[in-house]
Amino acid sequence: MTPRAQQTLINEVKKANICVHESTVGKTLNSRGVYDRTPRRKLLLTKENITTSLKFAEEHVDTAQQYWQNVLWTNETNIEPYLERTHSTTSGILHITMKSLFQL
Repeated sequence: MTPRAQQTLINEVKKANICVHESTVGKTLNSRGVYDRTPRRKLLLTKENITTSLKFAEEHVDTAQQYWQNVLWTNETNIEPYLERTHSTTSGILHITMKSLFQL
């Protein structure tokens, strides 16, 4: 139900001077096919994410275990080795210098 239709319904009930409980209104609307539902949430993994992840996995399936022990895994963190200051951007990405990284 749109906000405008909802407000119209509220105004009509007020004009008619009808006192009903909230659950009664909900049950009546449900019996007439009007349901309160929320839309589905968007999947965290899109088809593009899935295909790029699969491509990465297929390209690195034979990579040695020793190689992966030397990889620094980050979560959208930019590491800038020659800057001295650490700051956060408006997009929320944290920029970490190599100097501050090794001090952690």
